[in-house]
Amino acid sequence: MKKILFILIASLMLLLCACNNNLINMTSSDNGEVHSIIWEDKIYQPFCVVSKNDCGKKIGYLNHEKDNVISVYKDFPQEEWIANYLTVDGGAMLYKEINVTDIPDGMQSDMIDIILRR
Repeated sequence: MKKILFILIASLMLLLCACNNNLINMTSSDNGEVHSIIWEDKIYQPFCVVSKNDCGKKIGYLNHEKDNVISVYKDFPQEEWIANYLTVDGGAMLYKEINVTDIPDGMQSDMIDIILRR
């Protein structure tokens, strides 16, 4: 029985490691005013701070840093919206792809405030 339990735990750990290896590495860019996230041919810029509770599946890391997590946000398409976990207050920064013009109802950008705080 112990041998079967050990095999099951080891298999689960291997599966979890394999899943984490499928996460995408995204890069960041800072032009002096805006900190952007680059993913393939898309550029995402900060939109507003959101709750980590609204973040879904992890899809990647930023700049190869395993503690700098990128995730999907609610049911928003990841080609348009992604979230980056904030380490300071437990929230997340929602990023919008620069070509997105359709903003969901009730959402408002904090971008001006973000730039002014720099």
